[in-house]
Amino acid sequence: MVLVALALQHSRSDGVAAPNPVPTFTLGVTTPTPTPTWEAPSPEPQASRADERFLTTGSAVWWRGVAGECGVTEPVIERSDDGGATWTDVTPRYLGIGEVMAMNAFSAADAEMVAAMGPTCEVQALRTYTGGEFWEPYPEVLAASRYLDSADPSLVILLGEPVPAPCPAPTGLRTSGDTAALICDGVAWTRTGANWTPLTPTGVAALTLVGPDIVLAHADASCDGTAVSRVAENDLAGPQPVGCAAGTDPASPTAVTIRDGDLLVWSRDALAVLEGVA
Repeated sequence: MVLVALALQHSRSDGVAAPNPVPTFTLGVTTPTPTPTWEAPSPEPQASRADERFLTTGSAVWWRGVAGECGVTEPVIERSDDGGATWTDVTPRYLGIGEVMAMNAFSAADAEMVAAMGPTCEVQALRTYTGGEFWEPYPEVLAASRYLDSADPSLVILLGEPVPAPCPAPTGLRTSGDTAALICDGVAWTRTGANWTPLTPTGVAALTLVGPDIVLAHADASCDGTAVSRVAENDLAGPQPVGCAAGTDPASPTAVTIRDGDLLVWSRDALAVLEGVA
């Protein structure tokens, strides 16, 4: 496997250097389930909801963001036209965006997100067909979205239905088909059907899904950086090591995504590429 580290440069359309941010949607489950019993594990590194990162790629444009916290910390949304070498700030501040809860590239150059908007932090699904210059609300997209509730952090919204998370304040929700996965205090949990199941290893910084399989970016003593493991759908207790993203930091806010079979790991100001993960 080959690991390539790409230094990221931030730029804005007005020519002013953008600050480095410190820090993706549909599941057909409508039956309410009891709130799971939660016993907190030993403390593990985990980003706060405000610092949570998102990374998603179309064939022509890549997108990334930092969640922010509505009314407290401004979110940041950026796009790249050159495979992550440089980034341009396209945060729709003119709309009063307050927080990002989900982000997805749904075509070669277009993206959508679920965000809290305006002084009341109204949840909307927004799409851009102009490279991020303009964003418009799409209620039908919101109805089909999956995201963590900004008003009540203990709830996951799946197709408009609130579902109790397996902990009070999860992060990192990602979904694919009938599978959802998120992170609670460094532990990844997966849900297919009505129940949440915890996974190993611990120290998880970020995750993504490849169909029903879950790819975890996590801390490991054998990796001088971020270790990567894959949990197959029918082998939840047996994660398989995939590789090590050297030069990254699993204790800092992290986002991962799969592109053309490779794993992109966004950590601090670097983008690492771990080849042949999927």
